[in-house]
Amino acid sequence: MNIKIGINSPQIKDFGGTIDPCEVEIIELGLDRVDFLEKQKEKELLSKTNHLSSSFGTEFTIHAPHIDSRIEGIKIDFSTNNEKNFTIMEKVAKIAAEIGAGYVVVHPGSLNERKCLNLNILNLIRICSLAEEYGVILLLENLFDRNGGNKIGIFPGELFHIIEMVGSENLKINLDIGHAFIASNAYGFPLEDYFELGGYIHQMHLHDNFGILESEEAMFGDRHLPLGLGRINFREVFKNILKLNTRNLILELKNSSKENTLESLVQIRDFCNLRYGLTPLYSIESAIACI
Repeated sequence: MNIKIGINSPQIKDFGGTIDPCEVEIIELGLDRVDFLEKQKEKELLSKTNHLSSSFGTEFTIHAPHIDSRIEGIKIDFSTNNEKNFTIMEKVAKIAAEIGAGYVVVHPGSLNERKCLNLNILNLIRICSLAEEYGVILLLENLFDRNGGNKIGIFPGELFHIIEMVGSENLKINLDIGHAFIASNAYGFPLEDYFELGGYIHQMHLHDNFGILESEEAMFGDRHLPLGLGRINFREVFKNILKLNTRNLILELKNSSKENTLESLVQIRDFCNLRYGLTPLYSIESAIACI
């Protein structure tokens, strides 16, 4: 199965970024940052996706809203028993079906008490039924702790437990390498442990950081840097990806220059060329030798 190379929508020109849509095969549409409940904004969003699809053959995945979304009206938290979770997710599933997005990335909820894990599982069971109805697959994303350990879905074993307990073919995993690197450093276990999730990993977010929890210093935290500008050993990451049957590799950046973004896309594309025995634009060994 060929891997599709993609990027998060804020980096694409049509959504305010600097990257031409023809640079990628797939775009992760960030519904966590758009008030898509407003009819006009939803109409504009669908118009842009239709243009990209018809003009460039662009495919889409979706990133659903979550507890940390900045727009209050679309925030959801799977650790709560709140009907809003399902109202929002049904709207997300409808948009996904309309634009042909096969995957919807979701975040686990917050963790204030032990019953929150069970609420996450129960909510995901119900939302998986919704996903099946609309023909999409949910991708559970691994997180890392902020503010003293308040997140669910940090450890590989925890993600495996949630997937097994939900027991649905409509729930798989989006492995976020940046989040995994921070969590593995904070708790002292190998980054490679996440790759033991194997066939559950259908998509990955690729970005770099320094492996240090949030801090006032700009170099710390979940920086979403281009590949090679932090401390993640992407040579080893790519070796581990070879063991998987991952469908999409999404470059998920914030505040990156056009040049650095394109360089990261070239590195990912060169890896994929090597995977299929093709000649890369330049050696991936030299491209990531500084990591």
